[in-house]
Amino acid sequence: MGGIPFYWSLLERGLSVSQNIDRLFFNADGKLRNEYNELYNSLFKNSLPYINIVSVLGTKKMGMTRDELIKESGIDSSGQLTRVLEDLENCGFIRKYSFEGVKRCKHLFQLIDNYTLFYYKFVMDSDSTNTGFWTANINTPLRNSWEGLAFERVCFEHIAQIKYALGISGVSSYLYSWERKGDETDPRGAQVDMVIDRADRVASLCEMKFSTGKYEITKDDDESLRHKSAAFMAASKPYKGAHLVLVTPFGVAEGMYMFSVQNVVTLDDLFKDL
Repeated sequence: MGGIPFYWSLLERGLSVSQNIDRLFFNADGKLRNEYNELYNSLFKNSLPYINIVSVLGTKKMGMTRDELIKESGIDSSGQLTRVLEDLENCGFIRKYSFEGVKRCKHLFQLIDNYTLFYYKFVMDSDSTNTGFWTANINTPLRNSWEGLAFERVCFEHIAQIKYALGISGVSSYLYSWERKGDETDPRGAQVDMVIDRADRVASLCEMKFSTGKYEITKDDDESLRHKSAAFMAASKPYKGAHLVLVTPFGVAEGMYMFSVQNVVTLDDLFKDL
């Protein structure tokens, strides 16, 4: 639903979140079941090119380059494509961001609208008779995976709050995602979805983990975090330090690996009124 006031106003008090989602999205007469076409038709005079771009972007989690969009959507590289992308970005449906690797830097366009993503993933091809779909899938891999991705999007919508929580609001910084492909020396490769590259020659590597309680950092988590940090520093030119940041709703549970990260950012931080 994102932060759309109208959508939130449809929630019925006394029902759980899952029950409300089933009622609004998966009932045959659910008010948000057929909102998709109405949404784009109400915002754009000619909605077809916008829906075309959004539907293509909906197939790639990380997003697509402009050239990939042209190839997949069939829209020519012209003023129309530029205008459509700018309109979608200004309306908050997509974001343009930097994605860096060892030998390249490119810009990707990524679909970030929560309603549209939920519609594509679960509603568009759903059976209207499966009215309890969302409730029935509590604690399943399908729903857990979705909640993790949704939490990542929340984090990207609150960059200013994350920087404030880290005490670096006044430090000039550059935000991007980073990846190193696997090779003979490191078959696994490494990827960091959110890098806050700071002017003080330190990069905050943000790992986002959704949890319904305090997150317990496991031995595997610790090893993965250390590997990402080492890979990033090895690829950094000029050399810069790396601070590991865990963004998780309710903080970190006490345990052997709780000090694997330098900073922890919680929901209270993400929703701080700056």
